[in-house]
Amino acid sequence: MPSARTEPDRSFSGRWARFDPRGPLAPFRRLNLRLVGALAGVSLVSLLVSGLAINQILPGYFAEQTLAGMRTSAVSTGILLQQRVADATGNNGAVAELRDGAIVPRVAEDAARFFNVTVTIVNDAQTVVGHGTPVDPASLEAQGLNRDTAIGRFRADVTIDLPPGAIQPAARYDIIVSEPYSARAETLRRIQDALIGAGLLALVVSLVIGIVAARSLTVPIGRLRRASARVAQGHLDERVLPSGVLEIDELGQQFNVMADRLSGTLRMLEADRDRLREFVADVSHELRTPIAALRLYTELQRDGDVDEPTRREFLARSTEQIGRLEWLSTNLLDLSRIDAGIFPLDMQDGDLRDPVQAVVQALSEVAVERGVSLDSAVPADPVELHFDRERIVQLLTNLVGNALKFTDRGGSVSVRLITEAGEAALMPTDDRTVDGDEVMIEVRDTGPGIPPDELPHIFERFYRGTNTGDARASGSGLGLAIVRSIVEMHGGTVDVASVLDEGTVFRIILPRRPDAARGDALNVNDSSRGTHPARNQAP
Repeated sequence: MPSARTEPDRSFSGRWARFDPRGPLAPFRRLNLRLVGALAGVSLVSLLVSGLAINQILPGYFAEQTLAGMRTSAVSTGILLQQRVADATGNNGAVAELRDGAIVPRVAEDAARFFNVTVTIVNDAQTVVGHGTPVDPASLEAQGLNRDTAIGRFRADVTIDLPPGAIQPAARYDIIVSEPYSARAETLRRIQDALIGAGLLALVVSLVIGIVAARSLTVPIGRLRRASARVAQGHLDERVLPSGVLEIDELGQQFNVMADRLSGTLRMLEADRDRLREFVADVSHELRTPIAALRLYTELQRDGDVDEPTRREFLARSTEQIGRLEWLSTNLLDLSRIDAGIFPLDMQDGDLRDPVQAVVQALSEVAVERGVSLDSAVPADPVELHFDRERIVQLLTNLVGNALKFTDRGGSVSVRLITEAGEAALMPTDDRTVDGDEVMIEVRDTGPGIPPDELPHIFERFYRGTNTGDARASGSGLGLAIVRSIVEMHGGTVDVASVLDEGTVFRIILPRRPDAARGDALNVNDSSRGTHPARNQAP
């Protein structure tokens, strides 16, 4: 049955099924186009807002400036009229008819010519007595000055002091200034042209910046995409180099980590596959022996031509082969439970000396048969520990059984239970010590030792080594993998030290309270797959 981790998510598959990289809308979904469009849109919106604001502000501003100029022209015309009246000879300034006929018209013409406006002077009787316009409109237009009829006109009330001898001391005139020649329209047009030019330039610059910014993102993303495609094609050595963009570099780093793990997992699976093939071949070869023995025994029994000694011999051999099959099937079942995460533990408080002594006593007959000395050393006081007795017995049975199997006749195997740092320090092993919260189980033999290149692999499943002689044929390569799984499920550690032709020592360190020692629950699915610390040194 597929697990939640291996079963594909149909909802995601459905979403990707709707993705068409060659569809009509695909170009608009590209990151580079989106970035360029976003920058261009921001530029256009900014220019549009600026243009609208300027078109609302500048016309009024220039109109105010032009109106202020007209006001100045009217006031200046009044001052000029006052000066001309004061400078008039005879009765020209004092007599209204002479003043309005000779002085005022000239003042209007001079003011119009000087200020480039239309000047109209009205006397107190509301009669136009002076009117002047710019004399050369074509020349003014050539200078960029145009008649501005949108401003309207400005009217100023001016009182002129008359010279002595006049009937009245002062005369009142209205000076009307209109239709000024100004550069307001031309200036607004130039500003609008400049805004359009600046807008186009800003748009082009924003497009260039957008393209550069988009490439700085899309190019490394494209490299990451090509690298992922090569990994998908099986090139697991493909890696991504830094791009200079922090977020993409973080993504690339995670991609490299994923590729490393995928490559390591694939290598591990390939190694497991190779060992499994070898193991299946070896198991198939081993199964032939009990099957052949049972078949021969059955045929001889069927023929009825079997004497009693021969029958007993076949029964003994058949029983031995059946026990071998039972042991092999038990190890395979335990390993499958470890992989499934359902390897049971019955954790209880107890005396650790009990399983140590029980295993030594159970295997003492095997040691006698092989001519190997088997002894144990445990503390005088109880060694209280929270552990699964059955699994510890299984663990020790595998270790002590291996030690007996690989130790030649006349050799020795010892099992020691160490609870104090002083006891461990007195032994010529290494610098491993135990504190008050730990205990150490040491299984030592005087066998042929383990080659240095095999030490890192002995805890891997299906691994049986190459320098173990006849004993290798009777092993399955599962015992030590199960040992390490049991130790780690108790929150402990196991390591090995070995010297060729001198022997091997396995050390297991267990915490007195496994739950406090290991913190989070152990993932038993991975407990027998990695490498484990192993050293070559004097046992």
